[in-house]
Amino acid sequence: MYPVMLNVRDQRCLVVGGGAVALRKIEGLLDEHARIDVVAREPLPELRQLAAASRVALETRAYRSQDIAGHVLIFAATDDPAVNQQVADDARGAGLWVNVADVPALCSFHLPARLRRGALQLCIASDGEAPFVARRLRQVLEQRFDSEWAAWSEAAAEFRRRVRASSLPKSAQERSFDRFFENTVDGARLAVRVPTPAEMERLLVEAAVPGESGVGFVSLVGAGPGDAGLLTLRGWQRLLRADAVVYDRLAESVLPPQLDRNIELHDVGKQPDHHPVPQEQINEVLVRLARAGKRVVRLKGGDPFVFGRGGEEAEALVEAKIPFEVVPGVTAGVAVPAYAGIPTTHRDDASRLTLVTAHEKTRAEPARVRWDLLAADRGATVVGYMGVSNLQGVVDRLLAYGMDPETPAAMIERGTTSQQRSVNATLGQLPQAVAVAGLRSPAIFVIGWSVRHGPKLDWFSRRPLHGERLAHFSVSAALVEQLERHGVEVVALPRPITPAARVVLAALPVTGWLLGNSEEVDAVAVEASGPERMPQQRVWCRSPLAVARARALGWAHACELAPEATAADVVRAMIAARADQVTARTCS
Repeated sequence: MYPVMLNVRDQRCLVVGGGAVALRKIEGLLDEHARIDVVAREPLPELRQLAAASRVALETRAYRSQDIAGHVLIFAATDDPAVNQQVADDARGAGLWVNVADVPALCSFHLPARLRRGALQLCIASDGEAPFVARRLRQVLEQRFDSEWAAWSEAAAEFRRRVRASSLPKSAQERSFDRFFENTVDGARLAVRVPTPAEMERLLVEAAVPGESGVGFVSLVGAGPGDAGLLTLRGWQRLLRADAVVYDRLAESVLPPQLDRNIELHDVGKQPDHHPVPQEQINEVLVRLARAGKRVVRLKGGDPFVFGRGGEEAEALVEAKIPFEVVPGVTAGVAVPAYAGIPTTHRDDASRLTLVTAHEKTRAEPARVRWDLLAADRGATVVGYMGVSNLQGVVDRLLAYGMDPETPAAMIERGTTSQQRSVNATLGQLPQAVAVAGLRSPAIFVIGWSVRHGPKLDWFSRRPLHGERLAHFSVSAALVEQLERHGVEVVALPRPITPAARVVLAALPVTGWLLGNSEEVDAVAVEASGPERMPQQRVWCRSPLAVARARALGWAHACELAPEATAADVVRAMIAARADQVTARTCS
């Protein structure tokens, strides 16, 4: 069902029936100032009173087919199924919308359970299949949304009128609406506060002066180490409200796929020894976008201020007099070892944590990293960024300064993502082990006695479906939870697929799709530009039509799931398919 809000003010609506159900529908229509005609053999006394007060036009007789003429909405609420069927048939024949009480199959529209607080309306619908659920959910919400919401919605409407009447650009108006909401709504408690007149004036003044010299605003946001679930709530909020996003290669998998397609996306991704967009040019992009009055998010892998050059970007913004904020992220130096089962501190092994970069700004001696002190500190864990190409040099320095070559060490590639791989070895053997495994950047190394716990505590890569990255359009929360618990990285996509979603899809290999119907299969086909790009991807289809469509497109790995399959059934099928793949590779 497609939700709509209809303006029925002064519109003629017909209600057939005179009982309690019909009366409820009439009362709702009266609230919206509709003109109501009622046909009922035995109307309730309350209905007769409404007619006596000229609030409805009542005819106490049987329904006739010609009664529907001249009406925009038809309601059937009698206790005679034959009459209700006749009303529905007549309405559909005349091309009119009809609602038949408690008979979803005869309805062309349903009435949601509605909670009203002033101009604010919250509607809950169930496609007509379980109206009792909608009514009871409304009762729950009535306790959370108190009368304060009515006054708040009036204040919000007044604020909007005054902002719209100004000459501010649209981007500045949207920022002012954000500020109003952030200052008056407690989303965690579903509570609001009506702004005082003085506060309203302050917010309007701030709207007129969004920033120094009329510039926009920059948020330096840490994307975390790669797992989209580790993006902070504030970072996610800033992304959804942005006008432009400037992102790194390591932040691609964290972009919310549902970002509005009108948000500008600027890829300034860097790769080892290859910087297509120099740092100075990135700084210029941030300043240019902010001076255009935009809300800019600079999305950086990990934390902006931990080996992310966020400090340099902040300095450029200060020099250009651009207002900004820093939204810290979960740094890879802590999260990645945790996903490999390595506690960076441990009561028995490590009481200190040192984060270092294997790439220093200058090669001049003495080195900024005191390798001599690190080598002598048995109670510390050393976590190194950007260390794949320089790993041998790091190990040589530590050994030269006397670190025990038997010290446990690890290298972790693409930590926290479906592509995570790691090797554990002694310090002296780590470079060779990394070379044999073929680990590549982005990766971090961890050196110290707490690393010895990794093989035992590795919870992430041991899950039965680790390495799978599954994309979908509409999967239940229960199934997503089961898939993630078993190691699948689940990517939820909007339909049609947005530019941000395309960036997310390309960030890491997609190993499979979970599709519900043939329309979703066609949506994937459009993105794939033909079946040749999908020979290795397994497509799980939850309907016979979907799997038939996938196979018609030439997708050899299309698998059918029963529509009634539970989340556990789907997970078991995927584990079995993966075991078959492993067996086939072993036999070949």
